[in-house]
Amino acid sequence: MEIAQYLDMFLDESKEHLQACNELLLALEKNPEDLAIVNEIFRSAHTLKGMSATMGYGNIVEVTHKMENILDAIRNSKINVTTEILDIVFKAVDLLEEMVLEIEAGGTGEKDVSEIVHVLNRIESEHSILSSSSRKRDSDTGNHI
Repeated sequence: MEIAQYLDMFLDESKEHLQACNELLLALEKNPEDLAIVNEIFRSAHTLKGMSATMGYGNIVEVTHKMENILDAIRNSKINVTTEILDIVFKAVDLLEEMVLEIEAGGTGEKDVSEIVHVLNRIESEHSILSSSSRKRDSDTGNHI
């Protein structure tokens, strides 16, 4: 399969999904309890991840995968929407936009994503530790979640 023939479609759809993510994140800021918004952001990130994997853009895949983990934890009530989390997801989307624009300009789209991946991993692990310790406390008292 000749990947180059799909580049324009990838770029157009990536920009659409990233714009949707930005707009939905703004809506989520105003209504942090609305899980329908989280689901829409998740779908856009998931679609972008899949397209990027098909096209071979590993850094975009890595960032969107970590975003998905955070969004999935939010929609499963393991993480609450906070200003810090929204700021980090906005930063991730900004980085994804930079990579897509670099690809559009003829570049590889490769960027150092280690910092944002580290922060997303930290949030995910901190909240999974908190979540599992609260489940343990509840099981110690005989309460089930």
